[in-house]
Amino acid sequence: MIVVVGLSHRSASIAVRERLALPREEIPDVLAELAAHEAVSEALMVSTCNRVEVVATGADLHAAAEAVRSVLTARAPPVARHLYVHEGADAVRHLFRVASSLDSLVLGEPQILGQVKEAFEVARAAGSVGAVLNGTVPRAIRTAKRVRTQTAIGSGQVSVPSVAVDLATQIFADLKGRRVALVGSGEMAEAVARLLAQAGAKLSVIGRNADRVAEIAGALGGEARGWHELRACVAEVDVVVTSTSAPAHVVDFDMLNAVKRSRRGRSLFLIDLAVPRDVDPRVDSIDGVFLYNVDDFSKVVAESAAGRRREAEQAEQIVAREVLGYDRWAEVTQLKPAIVALRERFQSVVHGEVEKSLKTKLKHLGDSDRVALGKMADAILNKLLHTPTQRLRELASESEDAVQLLVELFEIDPGAEANRSGEHAASPADQASEEDEDSAEGDEDFADSNDEEGERALGTGSR
Repeated sequence: MIVVVGLSHRSASIAVRERLALPREEIPDVLAELAAHEAVSEALMVSTCNRVEVVATGADLHAAAEAVRSVLTARAPPVARHLYVHEGADAVRHLFRVASSLDSLVLGEPQILGQVKEAFEVARAAGSVGAVLNGTVPRAIRTAKRVRTQTAIGSGQVSVPSVAVDLATQIFADLKGRRVALVGSGEMAEAVARLLAQAGAKLSVIGRNADRVAEIAGALGGEARGWHELRACVAEVDVVVTSTSAPAHVVDFDMLNAVKRSRRGRSLFLIDLAVPRDVDPRVDSIDGVFLYNVDDFSKVVAESAAGRRREAEQAEQIVAREVLGYDRWAEVTQLKPAIVALRERFQSVVHGEVEKSLKTKLKHLGDSDRVALGKMADAILNKLLHTPTQRLRELASESEDAVQLLVELFEIDPGAEANRSGEHAASPADQASEEDEDSAEGDEDFADSNDEEGERALGTGSR
């Protein structure tokens, strides 16, 4: 029911990813552009330092995927050959694995779940989420929660901030009294700065938003400085941690060359956690300058993942069960309008004939007999439809043409029923809050209970 089109650390280097990375405030524009394509009915976008992915849906999944691909490549043509496409069941599995941090460079990292939630909220606010994503994304979030609570995949892991501090210690031996500049306000960058400050470093915070800079400096026990002081600050400090949303380098080669003499040979450690990158990669050629970006840190961190592989296997089993539960839900979602339309079609014929008889040959019947006749007609109808609806579910899982064949055979309109059902659907906020309240124990029979609910909705339960 969905497609995923995008790129990640697995398919593209940071030099490619930064061409497509978008700050949160620009994502609604991309979603609006996607919604303008007739092939795309719903869409959300996950944009992080390690991946940029669009999750979308439409009547024709292949056409929806091509529409997404065209929008992404139009923004950054060089990314075209790095894009991957997942459709249908593969897309669902991929989304569930991403939310569960099984596709992350660092297995078990917790940030991706929050990023998926944020992407969902942004898309909802932009009006690009409908019934399919409202039914899919909360299930991906639920799966991630199960993985976190039922496995130890996130325990004992080495993080990017901890690796950054370890490297700083290797360069400077003792961090006490060292000076650190935090440029920007990314979550991971703040974590690095906090650890450096705890190790005894003196912190300066630089940014364009004075109020935000003051807030961060106060929280971290540092000094607030203006954006115009960036060059002077770089000349003074020992460590620079950057995480801005700037489209171009904020620390470039010319800047470091200009301050090199005033630094008098002191080493400078640059920690660039931004995508697009904040620091010109050419500065790594300057003597005494040590530059690490997101990919560099992630490779170091990934080396510690061996101990979590066993937990990952258990997590994959959880994902597989949840995907199966989703497939059952999707079948019900797809079939319910067609089954209801078919039942209404049969009911109109049966009830029409009963009414005709009651006005002619059976007009002598009393009220109780008329009620009994109506109940008998409904019972016959239920028995006649029971086996066909069960068989239709089986056929639908084998072929996408089953519902279309039903439409053509009986001249029914599932779309009319789907529209009526949509008027009474739960709100996205209700569904999201329901996901947040679910516990791991309460979700044990999620897949089975969804299947049973689907059967009841279709009127196909055992009799």
